[in-house]
Amino acid sequence: MDIFEQKRRIITTAIVAVVLTGISIAVVVSTPLINQIHTQAADTASLVADAKAESVRAVFDQHQDLARQTASRSELARVMVEYNRGNLALADLRTFSRPRLDDAAKNIDNLAAIVRFDASGAEVVRVGPLDDQLPADLPMPSGLDIQSYPVGVSNEARPLLHVIAAIRVDEQIVGYDLLLFELSSLIPIFRVDADSSLCLLDVERTRRLIWTEGSHQFQLTTPNGCLAEQEGIDYKPDLDFFQASLPDGTRVLAFIRLVEGYGWEIHMNARTSSVFGKVIEDIVISVVLILMLSALAGTMVWRSLMPIVQALANQASQIARSTDELRLAQQVFNHTHEAIVICDTGLQVIRANPAFNEITGATTKTLRNTNLMAFIDSDRCKEIDREEIHRHLVAENAWQGEVWLTGPDNDPFPNLLTVSPVRNARGQIQQLILTFSDITARVQAEKQMFRLAHFDKLTGLPNRTALETHLEQAIEQARRQHHHFALMFLDLDKFKPVNDTMGHQAGDELLRNVARRLKHSIRANDVVGRRGGDEFVIITGPLTNDADAQPIARKMIQVLNEPFHIQGQTVHIGASVGIALYPDNGQTAELLLVTADKAMYSVKTSGRNNLAFA
Repeated sequence: MDIFEQKRRIITTAIVAVVLTGISIAVVVSTPLINQIHTQAADTASLVADAKAESVRAVFDQHQDLARQTASRSELARVMVEYNRGNLALADLRTFSRPRLDDAAKNIDNLAAIVRFDASGAEVVRVGPLDDQLPADLPMPSGLDIQSYPVGVSNEARPLLHVIAAIRVDEQIVGYDLLLFELSSLIPIFRVDADSSLCLLDVERTRRLIWTEGSHQFQLTTPNGCLAEQEGIDYKPDLDFFQASLPDGTRVLAFIRLVEGYGWEIHMNARTSSVFGKVIEDIVISVVLILMLSALAGTMVWRSLMPIVQALANQASQIARSTDELRLAQQVFNHTHEAIVICDTGLQVIRANPAFNEITGATTKTLRNTNLMAFIDSDRCKEIDREEIHRHLVAENAWQGEVWLTGPDNDPFPNLLTVSPVRNARGQIQQLILTFSDITARVQAEKQMFRLAHFDKLTGLPNRTALETHLEQAIEQARRQHHHFALMFLDLDKFKPVNDTMGHQAGDELLRNVARRLKHSIRANDVVGRRGGDEFVIITGPLTNDADAQPIARKMIQVLNEPFHIQGQTVHIGASVGIALYPDNGQTAELLLVTADKAMYSVKTSGRNNLAFA
């Protein structure tokens, strides 16, 4: 055998050995991969169950809030006070309450009925689509729950969601509002794919709510058939899931999630085959084949030229891995949507990927000898401290924070910046890798969520929650600085006739116009907000003396007395204003609101369209 033939055989054997050695390495890598895939699939299914439970809780919270809003209507609450005192007959109470409750019911989705009880629990009036189909002697329940109610002449049992809310005046309960809802808002939550099932069980495991796709109806049944009942498993916070078998032998992953704050549990199961698919089966088959080939390769290498072939194989494998890693790193660097910049420790740009060039308008040529801070909006990022970043990198090997990058049009936008160090052989930081992730959508969503939570959707004014926050801040500031301010409770006069005769759209347009006039009539450091309905609250800034509150209130009454032009018609209204002074009339938000409300009510009873101090 000549040297060329021997060389050919050595090279051929070495190539085979390298390939098979690479496959052997793949076996080692595949083992943790199997565990990772298994864990990720189970975690994904668990997140679905968490999301379902959170969605149910959100629906329950929404209906609880609707009940509180209905019970908080001040004009109806005051009439209940008169009734409880014996100053108003039941017939008159019903005559007054029914149209107003009807008006409230029109704006509530999925409502079956509103039932108002007096303080003793006796029914006063009921309205809604099913008011005449429910039993006449409807008992007053407690809290939020789902129960079966007989409906219609046939007394068909229908599951309804009921919510009870107390009607309070001056912290005293004067009645209760029971709201009954259809369960259509739960349908999207209960709809799952064919390989999964979902139901609601009360925590006592006496009732089970299911959705039947065939009849498109909810059914409230006994918990028979529930996997948790069959397996004897109760809800535990640390129980992520458990495995069980259906009656037909199908293996499933089952999940129990508590609906926080309510006496219900989400029970959900999904077929194991649908969660994990055939990934494990395919991986096992591949691993077996790889092991067989690896064993064969080991025998070949051991029998012929093992030292040389092993050396060649190791060297080739290392070169192949290094090449692949470099190629992969280059592909990630060039094609990722996230902007990546490599800098020295002084933030001098060494290299940037195309994504960074695209979002900043820079080019490879213009980046030379450029400091990264040239692309950072210094006005929005004054808190960035290079020394602080360096300390974090030394201590924690990473730094993360929000920065504003300047785009091609010099319009800055928010990014999440992650800084990672590159160290030399001695462990010293030699270079920095900076990754920018555009978080514009998240920042805008956070701003929108804040606005929805703190501003009235109709008028754009601060809502009840924001007003309470402003009032607490005003009290704290006045307490520290020893100054006075006024809380004004403004209620529109003649608003209801406009709403009744011209419609709710005209009433909404009038409220928006009222809000604009009020905003333009107050001082720069005053706050005006909408408390609800046609009620507005004004929190003034610091007053030199208490009498300064009067011209502010007079100006608001004056601008609201001017005619409004609504839907082509001229509308005249007025305003009754009650004024409470801090600290003379109260030193807490609750007491100031009650005092101002009483002062406003005195104006209402003495001719309206005026102001009164507490």
